[in-house]
Amino acid sequence: MILSRPRFRREFRRLGPEDQERVRAAVRRLPAVFGRPHLHHGLGLRPLGPYYELRVGLHLRVLFLPDQGDLVLVTLGDHDAVRRFLREA
Repeated sequence: MILSRPRFRREFRRLGPEDQERVRAAVRRLPAVFGRPHLHHGLGLRPLGPYYELRVGLHLRVLFLPDQGDLVLVTLGDHDAVRRFLREA
């Protein structure tokens, strides 16, 4: 199951319709490929400490956590926003 935290939902609402759809499309693919490295080609998945980063195009990233079989969407933003979040977490 894919869950989301309030911070992710706030950041998602700030995106334009095209970016929202790109995020939705990438997140829909996530459960089928997470944990299967040979399948995540194209999603740009990579571990960042306890979090994982999912790239949605060149400038947009989703940070998520695996949690007992679920995937929890934590935040999203550009490279700098994700780095700031990780420093503050």
